[in-house]
Amino acid sequence: GAGGQKINKTSNRVLLVHEPTQLRVECQDTRSLQQNRKIARKRLKEKLDEYLNGSQSKLGMKQQKVSTKKQKAKSKNRARLRKKQLEKEQQGPQEDQ
Repeated sequence: GAGGQKINKTSNRVLLVHEPTQLRVECQDTRSLQQNRKIARKRLKEKLDEYLNGSQSKLGMKQQKVSTKKQKAKSKNRARLRKKQLEKEQQGPQEDQ
């Protein structure tokens, strides 16, 4: 799998537990213990933010922004298509005459 021997060579896995909420984060991304601690702290911070703030968390707000952007693009495309169809319908009868 991913890592293989280079991961198995060292035991630098980090496990962080936020005791009040019992949220757990594990990290074994790199060989460096310090890097793994840093990454694990960042993940725990994000997880805790999501747990405490829900939809108002950083990730939740980012997801809302993305979905809003998609909805705007979708409605813009629909409006453009409707406009095209109306123009096509108006031009259609004129060509027949």
